[in-house]
Amino acid sequence: MTHTTEAVVAEVFGVPRRDVRVSLADDGGALGMAVSVPLPAPTLLQAARNPQAVEQGGGTLFERAENARSRIRAAASRVTGSEVGRIDIRLTGIHPPAERKLA
Repeated sequence: MTHTTEAVVAEVFGVPRRDVRVSLADDGGALGMAVSVPLPAPTLLQAARNPQAVEQGGGTLFERAENARSRIRAAASRVTGSEVGRIDIRLTGIHPPAERKLA
């Protein structure tokens, strides 16, 4: 079930599964999750080159984490068939988008 929930988290955050860690525990009969994941965000150089990338990021770090928590809860419940309880999210860094090469 750990790999399944890691895949859910990776999908929600838009990062590779290899960068996601999930620990599962009982949360009063529900599935508790401790998530460690990098946040997709442009590097400072990318942000300086393209300020719109920051504006399109989806809000503050807290807003993005809360939005992700709701989406993780729904998707994990759907694919595991378990009631999902507490989800703790630890942001471990940033996952910058790939730079597009000029032809």
